[in-house]
Amino acid sequence: MPDRIKRGAFQRAIRLMTFVDLPIRRKFVFFAIGVLFWFVVLASVSFYVLLDVNIKTSQVVNSLLPDERFAQDTLRKANEIDRLVDDLLQAGTEQMVSLKLELLKTSLVSIRQAIEQLDTPEVQSPIRMLWDRLAENSWLDKQGNKTYLQLVKKSTAAQLQLLNEISYLKVDQIKNGQDNRSELEGQSGRFGALKEELVSASVGFLESISHQTKRYSASIGTMTSYSFWIMLTVLLLACGLLAVFTFWISDSIVLPVSSMIVKIHTLATGHVDLTDKIEIRSNDEIGEMSREFNDLMDTVHGMTVFKNVIEEDATLEDVYSRLGEAFCVNVGIDNYRIYEVSSDGIGLKAVFPFALSDKELSCHPDILASCELCRAVKTGHTISSLAYDRVCKQFLFDQNQVHICIPMIVGGHAGGVVQFVFDKEGEYALSRPEIEQRVAKAEAYIKQSLSVIEAKRLMNTLRESSLRDPMTGLFNRRFLQDQSSHLIAGSLRRKKNIGLLMCDLDFFKQVNDKYGHDVGDIVLKESAAIIAKSVRESDVVIRFGGEEFLVILTDVEAGDALAVAEKIRAKIEEKTFVIGTEKFSKTISIGISEFPQDSDGFWQAIKFADVALYQAKEMGRNKSLRFEESMWTAEDF
Repeated sequence: MPDRIKRGAFQRAIRLMTFVDLPIRRKFVFFAIGVLFWFVVLASVSFYVLLDVNIKTSQVVNSLLPDERFAQDTLRKANEIDRLVDDLLQAGTEQMVSLKLELLKTSLVSIRQAIEQLDTPEVQSPIRMLWDRLAENSWLDKQGNKTYLQLVKKSTAAQLQLLNEISYLKVDQIKNGQDNRSELEGQSGRFGALKEELVSASVGFLESISHQTKRYSASIGTMTSYSFWIMLTVLLLACGLLAVFTFWISDSIVLPVSSMIVKIHTLATGHVDLTDKIEIRSNDEIGEMSREFNDLMDTVHGMTVFKNVIEEDATLEDVYSRLGEAFCVNVGIDNYRIYEVSSDGIGLKAVFPFALSDKELSCHPDILASCELCRAVKTGHTISSLAYDRVCKQFLFDQNQVHICIPMIVGGHAGGVVQFVFDKEGEYALSRPEIEQRVAKAEAYIKQSLSVIEAKRLMNTLRESSLRDPMTGLFNRRFLQDQSSHLIAGSLRRKKNIGLLMCDLDFFKQVNDKYGHDVGDIVLKESAAIIAKSVRESDVVIRFGGEEFLVILTDVEAGDALAVAEKIRAKIEEKTFVIGTEKFSKTISIGISEFPQDSDGFWQAIKFADVALYQAKEMGRNKSLRFEESMWTAEDF
């Protein structure tokens, strides 16, 4: 565990130093600043070395070398002065004494003048003055050098004074012949002592200059050595950080981008594993792009799975239910409605959520009767109040809500509409970009489902056409054969009865014989419409054959079927058929049975209704007759 913590801390430190998680622009700005920093460090060290070498060399050239030349000249002139003093003491004339004295003074004055030139202050730049304060100049013995010059200056002054006295005594000796030899030798001895002191000081000073020069060389060597190692360390550190930075940056940029390129290529060929994610290695734009790419792959994978699932759903209602679940779970939209254009292309019906009341609709209920009132159906493109407030007048306006209606284009026209409603204000209100993002994702699910919806609607149409009578629009006997098991199971599960009405138009053959089959078809259509309107929507009306109709009444109580039959019989009897200038009426006979009250067999119960119909015909027609056991005899049936 501690090792893992250490590795985590190390990685975090590396990520911090290499700016991996910073935005790309800021990352390279810091990188440029870092490179500039190392260049500045290297340049500063180089400048320090050059400045120090330059100033120390300048001190050697401007101070030590002139001092050394001065000391050497002083030694040379001291020897000449010693010789000239001997010549002065040996001179026999005043002129010779004056000449030698002048030569001696010239040598001593030249020494003093050289001292004054060395003492002349040097004009220094501000950088040089600052450097003199900050730099270490232990190699240079400025005080010792000044002491030597002061000694030379003092010694030459004393020598000039002694020369005057010596020359005066020598001239006096030549002129007067006085015996001042001892005094002259005394002065000469003091002059010789000063000269020896000067020579000794000059020799010592030259040795000091030699030591200072050696210390200068050692200082230069030490400084350049330190500078070399500092520059090498800085260079290695900069190269190391650059290598780490390059590795981590390439690891966080190149690898994800390369992975995306590979996946995009394989996606184009259709052989990509949509569940294989790109590793997110940073929190910059590349990391965000990797995250978005993974979300895209999740969306594509979810869309693919979604389409595969709805393709295997049995009914169109299941598809709408799956689509609604996708809006809630995968997209995050809770307030939505799915409408379907009716098969006749006139009205709209809410297919999900099921059984919406008028109060639950966000639009005026008139759109259910006329789909042309729906702007999305009429125009065939998306209608959004985000783009223009109150764009659709059918929307029940709420200033705190916006709506987006997306038409489902099926078979070249709007086969339905998906409506999304969002709150403008409140705890769960979304911003416009968030709404547009969610709607775009929902629209992708809608597009994925359109082909399945179109196929299932076509299948429903084909199946509907095979289960309905083309002339009356009622279900046919095939529908009864397919759906009877469901009707029976539902009735037994709910412990309810099924009322069976077998209806037959009386003397229908006379209509065909007198007016023709076209008129007979009209009578059948209108009679079928009367029967269908006389029962509930949950009941089923079937054209059983010819002029016979079977009405299946679901979930009825005992006696209810007879009342419905009487209602049908009365309405048929009241109906007046108008054919050209002629008018006529028809009657209908109805046989009634109930399942499972009359029989445990559904088809036998239908037979019992047919038996009751036969009895109604025998009893004079235009009657509704309930089946009784006495009607069933094996001899007759």
